[in-house]
Amino acid sequence: MAGWWSNFKAGFGTKAVEAMERPLEENPVDRVIVEKLPGAEHEQVNKVYEARWVWYHTILALELFFTNVFLFILIIITLVK
Repeated sequence: MAGWWSNFKAGFGTKAVEAMERPLEENPVDRVIVEKLPGAEHEQVNKVYEARWVWYHTILALELFFTNVFLFILIIITLVK
């Protein structure tokens, strides 16, 4: 598993992968989220996780939407020919 991950990191957006792997304190986006939240440390980490979850699933939903639009266009083109 480690070989796959290191190959992925070496060949595909190493800066993006490194940014995702940063600890909570070093990640600027997470730091802003934590600064805006009151509460204990474990609650802050949970809120950051929830914020990441929302953004991740929003991006997935957009990708799914555009994939469906693309497939619909392919179907229409195929039927017209």
